[in-house]
Amino acid sequence: MINKFLRPLLLCFALSAMISCQNENIPEGPEVEIWHGLHQKAGHLGNAQDDFNVMGKVSPTDSIASLTYRLNDGPFIRLNFGEDTPGYRRFAEPGHFNADIPISELQHGANGVEIIATDGKGRRTNQEVIVDLQSGSYPLPVYIDWSKITDPQDVGQYVDGHWELESDGLRTKHMGYDRIFLIGEKSWQDYEITVAVIINQISETTSHVSGVNGLGILFRFTGHVNGGPRHFPKMQPKWGYQPFGAITWLRWDPGKSENPPFTQFYRGDNDKEINHGRFPVEVGATYWMKARCQTLQDQSEGAGVSSYSFKIWRDGEKEPAQWDWQETQVSKHANRNGGVALLAHHVDVTFGNITINAL
Repeated sequence: MINKFLRPLLLCFALSAMISCQNENIPEGPEVEIWHGLHQKAGHLGNAQDDFNVMGKVSPTDSIASLTYRLNDGPFIRLNFGEDTPGYRRFAEPGHFNADIPISELQHGANGVEIIATDGKGRRTNQEVIVDLQSGSYPLPVYIDWSKITDPQDVGQYVDGHWELESDGLRTKHMGYDRIFLIGEKSWQDYEITVAVIINQISETTSHVSGVNGLGILFRFTGHVNGGPRHFPKMQPKWGYQPFGAITWLRWDPGKSENPPFTQFYRGDNDKEINHGRFPVEVGATYWMKARCQTLQDQSEGAGVSSYSFKIWRDGEKEPAQWDWQETQVSKHANRNGGVALLAHHVDVTFGNITINAL
């Protein structure tokens, strides 16, 4: 017979054990991973694009019923993730997401961005990111020495992809469509950039909307768009990639990464490409790219005229005295102002130290 004094104690132990067992059987909700930290900042470098991008990964992707975000307890906004939208471009792998958050909707100071993932059984995971809106500007010239940087958001803005700061510079963590890191302001116009690049790997495949692999400099980029002169569809996140100024880059043959890439000019208002000479590259080696955008006199019909120049050479060699090529672009739609973006398209690359000078 149980002593009356022991009965409450045994009952307490039994209750605790029951609760413990129940807790062990409680299934976990989806996992939400936020890239680049749970405390991020915007506006301190001026106005580079209309949106601030909060990116990450949700898993397991096959069980996710919905993914949304809300800003400062506002309305829930549906997010696409991974490959759940046919032909979607801005996700490198299943489960990746990218929230385009209008900077105009941020309040000065701390803003709460809540990412909510719900699976098919109704289990929900909430992850909050603090985005601190500040006021600032980004004057030229710019020199970025990555060895002196602890947070890449001190010198630019993540637009697409997961990036990691390593000893040699800023590196893409996943190969995919247009991994973009944006430097500067919308007001930038004529400038020249010099940047070191290390090619770590070239993807053997690209998506059906991607074309071939590319690596280089995206000029006068002011963010992705809905609509615009090319009538891109409305999406979250946006994937309308033009207008911009132009792209100066390396471009490989489809499915033949062993072939030397072309140095290429890519227009800012349509998909016309102009291939110049091939440049042999070696995986793991360091190269220097120098590129320039410069405004020329407008034409009478109102089209803007700009000159774009590009050269590349291997580290340790003397910089070529002449440009590898120069192209003049006449366009009514291509951007004539905007920041400069580091661009890795289905290439794993490390971008090293950077110098940007006004012309």
